[in-house]
Amino acid sequence: MEKILGILRFAYAREIEGREFYKEKSSRVISKDVKEIIESLWKMEDDHVKFIKSLMEKVERDENIEMEVEPSVVKSDFFESKEKSEMVSGSVDELANDMSILRMAYLIEEDFEEFYRMSAKKVEDVEMKKILNMLADWEDGHKKMLMDAYNDAMKTYWSQQGFEPLF
Repeated sequence: MEKILGILRFAYAREIEGREFYKEKSSRVISKDVKEIIESLWKMEDDHVKFIKSLMEKVERDENIEMEVEPSVVKSDFFESKEKSEMVSGSVDELANDMSILRMAYLIEEDFEEFYRMSAKKVEDVEMKKILNMLADWEDGHKKMLMDAYNDAMKTYWSQQGFEPLF
């Protein structure tokens, strides 16, 4: 159980860092669309923090860990409700600012996903393995959405410049 608790403590600290990143960046993004994305991720990461904290408490009390997850934690329909063509828009300056935030956010989610996948391979507890893989899947969903938003912003940015050197 000490290995599991160590993994959860590390995950808890990283999820808090992710939440605080999104919280801070939500005040720095310019585009309304990107602001909505970042604020939504801030709330999702806060749900992850609460979920992991509850898992840590169960492990500390030596309780069984089971896959019981709040529906709001599992899936947010925010991203499904956005049309791909309306994900990211704005002026060239707005897009340039927001693209760097989207890229940093992508890298954070990629690190989270990799951590959860590697951790799942190293634990023997079947339920914990499922939970860690589920967390990795959540992060993968965030990562894919961020990359889509980043690519959309980049295409819009270059289109507004009148040429597209990267496409």
